[in-house]
Amino acid sequence: MIRVLAVGTLLAAMLPTAGMAATKSTAPKTYVGESKQVGNGNVRTWVTVDAKGNPSAMGVTFSETTLLGLPMTLPKDDIGWEWNLALPKEARVAPFDHVAFYWNPKGHIPDGIYNVSHFDIHFFMVSEPTRADITAMDRNLVRCFKLPEAGYIPAGYILPPQTEHRRMGVHWIDPTSHEFHGQEFTSSLLIGSYDGEVDFIEPMITRAYLETRPDFTAEVKQPTLYAKTGYYPTSYSVRFDSQKHEYVVSLDGLTLREGKPQAVAAE
Repeated sequence: MIRVLAVGTLLAAMLPTAGMAATKSTAPKTYVGESKQVGNGNVRTWVTVDAKGNPSAMGVTFSETTLLGLPMTLPKDDIGWEWNLALPKEARVAPFDHVAFYWNPKGHIPDGIYNVSHFDIHFFMVSEPTRADITAMDRNLVRCFKLPEAGYIPAGYILPPQTEHRRMGVHWIDPTSHEFHGQEFTSSLLIGSYDGEVDFIEPMITRAYLETRPDFTAEVKQPTLYAKTGYYPTSYSVRFDSQKHEYVVSLDGLTLREGKPQAVAAE
């Protein structure tokens, strides 16, 4: 037990915290990050820290009117519309860097499953400049399909064909999700990877499901290995705050994990 506590203390010391104000606090506190207009509303990021200043949850909150006034045509160069949002400076959550809020008016493949209007909310573990280098074309496809070793992806997740996408990488899905078993797609959690490492966690939620004002929480399946030391979610939630008329999509139960980078293959 003494050894376990010592490792946890060492890991916490290695990570950026929520800043001096959070460290000295005696109660949980939520820090607000960047906000941008989307549709007729606004989307903002946030991070909640506990009494010790350690992150416990992170997510995006968007007004009910965000679902109105959204573009229903596709951009000229993509399958959807993207807004990048910084996390609060006062509460860094390693290994996460920023959030990309994505609106897909026509959905995407596979047809019959995800080709309905929905939001893809990417919690990225890489920077925007790194993402800009991901073209998912030509030689870059080699890096897209350089896959993480076994253990870094949760057991049971699979990589379908044609899920590579620029500024993202490839998308892993959970085939046990309800939408692959005769039920209507409402919300699902995907994992992304690029150049041999997991680079994002992605809740996907349909606009139709949000309009039902859900109160939903599901487990985030865990890998056995993590490339980077940091705080990772054990569950995610989609809910509606009827008093504030806002939707909240969050990664919850953030838990400190010790990173173990992949071994570099010999040339």
